[in-house]
Amino acid sequence: MPVFKAVNKVCQNGSDFRNLVLYAANGKTGGENVCGAQGVLLGDADSMYSQMEEVKKYFRKEDKRQTLHYVLSFSMEEMKYKGTSEALEIGYHVAGYFFTGWQAVFWVHDDTDNLHIHFVVNGTSYEDGRAFDIGPAGLQEIKQ
Repeated sequence: MPVFKAVNKVCQNGSDFRNLVLYAANGKTGGENVCGAQGVLLGDADSMYSQMEEVKKYFRKEDKRQTLHYVLSFSMEEMKYKGTSEALEIGYHVAGYFFTGWQAVFWVHDDTDNLHIHFVVNGTSYEDGRAFDIGPAGLQEIKQ
């Protein structure tokens, strides 16, 4: 069963936000990873970050929590049956179901012992500017 976890490092400014997007895009090795997006036009990491930053500027939310970071990891057993294309498809399903109304970009990493997906979610909704907050109950729902 995949493991879904929230990464608790808080991004409080634009440079933290950008660095997270760049890390998720390039991983530890600096290689390109397979990417998906919701509410953002696919492109390079900087262009997708810029689109997310524009939403924050529009709603004047540049001083609030910038982003949320989640990781969905697959076990060694699951990796026998899933590759990067299947993981990318799962990423689209997760983003569409749990992050509707928020911009989300995600990258599939296969540079470690376990296949995993990094989700970077804009903390500000592109629909109405409200803050993303699923709380412990929402995180538990995603995990199930």
